[in-house]
Amino acid sequence: MLIALAAASCGKEYPTPAPAPPPPPLPPEQEKPDSGEQDEEDVLEIPFKDVILYGEFREDFSESASFLRFSPKSNGGEDFRYYSGHPSLSAANTKVMMMRIDPEDGEGWGKGPQVLTKDYTFYGSYSARMRVPDIKKAQKNLGAAAGVYVYDVDDKYGHSEIDFELRVADPTIVYLSAITGTGKDQNRISRTINLAKGTIIESSGENSPATITAISDFDASKKFYIYGFDWTPDKITWWIRKDENTDRIVLWEYIGKELFAGTYAPTGIPVLPAHYTTSFWHSTSRLAQGMASAKEAPKYPFEMEIDWMAYEPFDDLINEWKENASK
Repeated sequence: MLIALAAASCGKEYPTPAPAPPPPPLPPEQEKPDSGEQDEEDVLEIPFKDVILYGEFREDFSESASFLRFSPKSNGGEDFRYYSGHPSLSAANTKVMMMRIDPEDGEGWGKGPQVLTKDYTFYGSYSARMRVPDIKKAQKNLGAAAGVYVYDVDDKYGHSEIDFELRVADPTIVYLSAITGTGKDQNRISRTINLAKGTIIESSGENSPATITAISDFDASKKFYIYGFDWTPDKITWWIRKDENTDRIVLWEYIGKELFAGTYAPTGIPVLPAHYTTSFWHSTSRLAQGMASAKEAPKYPFEMEIDWMAYEPFDDLINEWKENASK
């Protein structure tokens, strides 16, 4: 606090005070001993969200599931986009969730049908058995994407997203990605694979495995496949299975490195809970590889089938996160 003093003059003259001597030179800057701790400004706060995290589940859509929600129609009116327990159009003795794209839906993610958890999931193994529509004869240049993924955007910490995506104009290619970061400063890692040829078209970040064995008859519109990924704090592994009796084929094992230093998720691996989601939507930006013309709006109510979606949490990792976040 600065205190000012005032003296009455009383007519007396006071000598002008001598100037104060210059301050002594500052000592040379000394290096602080390393305490083994980061400076406060270098430590990124670990948020703790008071959220509900689901336990293990497998939803086969044989009846209504109270923990799932369905996105409403973007243009209002009767919603014919969801049929639970519907006989599959491609597999005998199989009942599915039929998700139907509406030609009147707008363009963009979230405008088409989507099924997602009301509350959150986190580190764990995710998988879904599904089939996208065969559009070659009806509308070969349809611009539409389908996927299984986790997604959430926090106001402060940004994206928590991991995607396994298909684009129906070429159902032999899969698109794998993870997104973190905030606003325009989104950080993305991705890999694109032609599974029918065993060709890695592009791969950002890490390139493991460096080669992929082709699934010679792979066509995501002809039959069901199981699409999945495992999410841990230091690794994301995307994989596929031909059916429940076959082994996983690992498509990408991303072990996080500091690609995005100084951000909340420096390795590019999401660090916050998210909603587990499957969806089907019209897109003019998510184009099939090498098919720039495949961006037409749907002319017909094409159907995507989901046999089941499953989640197995990695409880030890989640509990460790909770302990660290509450400190």
